[in-house]
Amino acid sequence: MKKHLLASAVAIASSVLLSACIDNIEDETETESRAQVTRGTIDGFGSVIVGGVHFDSDGATFSVDDRAGAQADLRVGQVVTVKGSHDGAEGVALEIIYDVNVEGTVTAVDASAGTLTVLGQVITTDAMTVFEALDLATLSTGVRVEVSGYASGNGSILATYVALDDQDQDDEELSGTLAQLDTGAQTFRIGQQTVSYASLTSMDLDGASLANGLSVEVEGRLSGDIFVASSIEAEERDFEEETELEMQGVISAVNSDTQEITVNGLTVRYDDETEFEHGGIAALVVGARVELEGYVDADGVLIAEEIEFEDTVEIKLEGQVQATTATTVTVMGVEVTVDARTRVRDQRDDETYFNLDMLQTGDYVELVVQQTADGQYRARRLERDETEAESSVSAPIDALDIQAGTVTLLGLSFNIGQLAPSLIASLSVGLSIEIEGTFDGSVFTVVSLEVDEQD
Repeated sequence: MKKHLLASAVAIASSVLLSACIDNIEDETETESRAQVTRGTIDGFGSVIVGGVHFDSDGATFSVDDRAGAQADLRVGQVVTVKGSHDGAEGVALEIIYDVNVEGTVTAVDASAGTLTVLGQVITTDAMTVFEALDLATLSTGVRVEVSGYASGNGSILATYVALDDQDQDDEELSGTLAQLDTGAQTFRIGQQTVSYASLTSMDLDGASLANGLSVEVEGRLSGDIFVASSIEAEERDFEEETELEMQGVISAVNSDTQEITVNGLTVRYDDETEFEHGGIAALVVGARVELEGYVDADGVLIAEEIEFEDTVEIKLEGQVQATTATTVTVMGVEVTVDARTRVRDQRDDETYFNLDMLQTGDYVELVVQQTADGQYRARRLERDETEAESSVSAPIDALDIQAGTVTLLGLSFNIGQLAPSLIASLSVGLSIEIEGTFDGSVFTVVSLEVDEQD
């Protein structure tokens, strides 16, 4: 009797185990069969690196501004959509798509605020924005630029890439959400820009009609204050059901009742199963920068499996490289980790496929750094630049000794006793400051100190 019961138990256990194995295989098969799409900034080349994944692009097709292109047309900092497959670290790209957000003439610049205005769109820049062949401090109105980035909920665009645009004979371009449609006057607005569609030569809305809330790409020319459209095309935002989607962007709308947010024009739904990193539900606010992972349901909604909030940039280092390893770079005694998510760029020699292996002792670099939970430093951006006489450190104050005239940043002590007493007295622990000076390999001589504008 006991043997029979034992045999029955073994049979039942084997059946359960077999069933579980089949379920696991089915789950894995289902996951593997899902289409995979990654949307984010290009952080480097040598393949195309997006979202920490090295995509082999040898067999990929490229679409650049709705035209056939090549990898050579792409730049670090541009936002692209990659269709293919990956395992989280390595992948194969089948198609890579790049479309500008705005391409047109600058009508306003506020370098102190880090903003510019193009075709009625307020372009916000930050420490992660890549500038190509221009500098915001010297940028003037009347210059034509190309902007790539993420639309935010306050009518602006967070730029990840801004470059001079020498295509003066080409149409200007504008992408965004249609508002204030006036069918009588044949006008609508995107941001603060009025668009006239009275002189259209082509319109492709993929079966939709012009309506408020529709996401469109518009080409045309600015005439006075009116953008005269020659063509209007609906932006493609639809994904096949069960598409596995990873996406970076800025939250443009929040509906806590339905547990939904909007990112890049796509509705994103979260629930009790959603994992949050570096924040929680309370951090889901308009303007927050997020990275999303999930899958698209039958209604075209992204079901978020993970939502990660991007940390605010507070730490910057500029100076000569003292040492490198396969994964780190040391500047002024601070060791910083460089990984696949580091936005790597060479402004000195314009090496397209620049990476950490090409960096040498003595090279001058600019680093945007994040402090990890374990107190280490990770580079979010690394840029090799022309060698400069001065070095700089921007970070929150760790410690302050007014009597001794010293301040500590990133574990480094700086002598600021020669600075104005009123300036020293205004400092406090936690305040973000920028220190500029010279570093001889062991001693940093302070030349100036400024309170960071973000504070």
